[in-house]
Amino acid sequence: MRAAFVLWLLLAAAGHASAQVQGHVSLMFDALPDLDSASGNQHVSELRARVFAERADDFGEHLRIVVSGYVDGLVADRASVGGQDTTRDVIVRPADVYADLVFSRFDVRVGAARIVWGRLDEFQPTDVVSPIDLTRFLFEGRTEARLATGLVRGRVFLPRSTTVEAIVVPAFRASRFDQLDERTSPFNLPGGIERREPGFGIESLQGGARITSTLRRVDWGASAYRGVRSVPVATLIPTPGGPAVVGTHPRFTMVGGDFETVRGAWGVRGEAAAFIDHAAESFEGGVGLDRRAGAVRVGGNVLWSNDAGLSLVAAADRSFARETRTVRLFTVYDPGDRTVFVRGIAAVSLHENTWLEGSAGVFTGSSLDTLGQLARRDFFYARLKVFF
Repeated sequence: MRAAFVLWLLLAAAGHASAQVQGHVSLMFDALPDLDSASGNQHVSELRARVFAERADDFGEHLRIVVSGYVDGLVADRASVGGQDTTRDVIVRPADVYADLVFSRFDVRVGAARIVWGRLDEFQPTDVVSPIDLTRFLFEGRTEARLATGLVRGRVFLPRSTTVEAIVVPAFRASRFDQLDERTSPFNLPGGIERREPGFGIESLQGGARITSTLRRVDWGASAYRGVRSVPVATLIPTPGGPAVVGTHPRFTMVGGDFETVRGAWGVRGEAAAFIDHAAESFEGGVGLDRRAGAVRVGGNVLWSNDAGLSLVAAADRSFARETRTVRLFTVYDPGDRTVFVRGIAAVSLHENTWLEGSAGVFTGSSLDTLGQLARRDFFYARLKVFF
């Protein structure tokens, strides 16, 4: 029923385009060549297509309704990672589908939406509300990777730029290594182990609160969240046939804070979070600097956690020719495990609403951390995207 509704939305948007409807159609070819000389070559090539549409309507001064959805298709050669000679998949899913009630002192959002907490680039310790699609995260970044989840959010706007936000998430939605035939995806890190996700009800109920304000030109925030880990954790459990490894989603409590300010031409940001669950406690934090000069932006973050140690993140982007050409670079370096991920994206406008984009990502090093497990997953892609 839900899929049929989204399909109707996309067809209606394409057939009745107006100022309120926007979206895009894209066709992307990507390949993971696996140039490693070691045995067991895992070359993968894929053709991915997407149709996305969004419509926003205002009903009077206080009600706004946003409805969006997408159809994704895949035709791929994934035989080397467990697929058939030709792997095919199609999904039809809603994206943001919510209603906003807006007043001068408060607003309420009900529906499925993507929520952003935190201030650092890409790796935000307190950004725990929305699950992600790992494949889209690696290809395009965290903004495109966030998945909408059902929620009720209320915000109260107080004097001195202070906002108090409360969120309730009644149903669990897991992060995905790939939304298209995840079992054979080259980015499926657990190797196809069984997942045990919490059922609807008290097991899946999540919620939290966040306060943001400004003090002496410093924007700051504090947050707390009681949730369920969206990424599966490999857990050894007893079974009648002996111990087995399954992917579980344990509960956690997050308490965090963040800040942002400007010093001269530089922006300064920081974020930290403590996580507590039934098995262990962990801490993640970092600070970052960024600077924008005309069409150029550069930035870097230093991250640390008691689980993964130190990581360095750097990003840069620039636009050319009246923003008809763009280049973006992103890199992550883990000095402890000596692993590196570098991604570059270049895009050119072929027409007013048509863009051609190319990207390449390279992983180096080998370890048990996430980057190390992706050591043979270098990729490149070319994508044509038409906006309407």
